[in-house]
Amino acid sequence: MWITSLQLSNIKSYGANGQTIPFRAGVNLIQGENGAGKSTILEAIGLALFDKKPYNLGSFVREGTRTGRIEVGFHSALDEREYMVVRMVGGSSQTYIYDPEIKQKVCEGREDTQAFI
Repeated sequence: MWITSLQLSNIKSYGANGQTIPFRAGVNLIQGENGAGKSTILEAIGLALFDKKPYNLGSFVREGTRTGRIEVGFHSALDEREYMVVRMVGGSSQTYIYDPEIKQKVCEGREDTQAFI
């Protein structure tokens, strides 16, 4: 598996517009000023893919909002297709894998998502 993209909406310093961060195969560089959101990128990937919680999830949501969304696009080594892990944070915390080719969820819940990955 390799990560192809990350989209963050209302996660820490990332606003509601859902900024998309593309990744290429191989090594990717994440750079920026202090407080720009570099650590948030790694924390969001860890939470969405591995359910790794760096701290209280309530503080992961952008200040002044109630919910946030993390979308991690990845290329599966099993069938060489593109999928997306979607993780909602705050309010109704949902996790599922979406298949953009057939435009539907292929599994839901943390356990099923972990097993799929």
